[in-house]
Amino acid sequence: MNSSKQKYQKPSERLARFILGIFGWFKYVAGSPNAAMPRGQAVQHHGRELSPGNAIHFSSILLVEDDPNIARDFIAIIKKYYVCGSIMIFVAHAYDAAVTFFENEDVNLVIMDADLDDEDGDGASLIQQFLGQKPNLVILANSSSKISNHKLTGFGAMETLGKNPERLKKWFLQHDPAGSGC
Repeated sequence: MNSSKQKYQKPSERLARFILGIFGWFKYVAGSPNAAMPRGQAVQHHGRELSPGNAIHFSSILLVEDDPNIARDFIAIIKKYYVCGSIMIFVAHAYDAAVTFFENEDVNLVIMDADLDDEDGDGASLIQQFLGQKPNLVILANSSSKISNHKLTGFGAMETLGKNPERLKKWFLQHDPAGSGC
């Protein structure tokens, strides 16, 4: 009697395997959140025509950010700032996408997150790789951690944004004023 009572108090192995199988099937059908998120995307933005003699300094921007919400906030600020001229924004959510964009596009500004949750590497290794190929590349550190921002500036990033899109807007005003006014 005792053994049969225990049998019904705890779920059986067979029931547990069945439940795990159902969860596995749902995971397979719905996909994991990381698998569903694109590894990168390109966003083209056209503002008004520039006045003769004006030029956009940063017309090709690589935003390396694994959090899609933060990436969206930065894209919005970039689009809002560049009311004049045309720019391309390459958004990389993973290490391999950042490398692919950098190798295939003429990027002249990188906004770099430190922690990519990617086993291929982090922001510091990307900075080393990018500056090894393009020593005068402008890179801005964009981590929420002061320690990570310090690490990125130690590897060659110019300034830190701290996940604050308004800091990027202020930086643009100082370094690429043609985009804010025609």
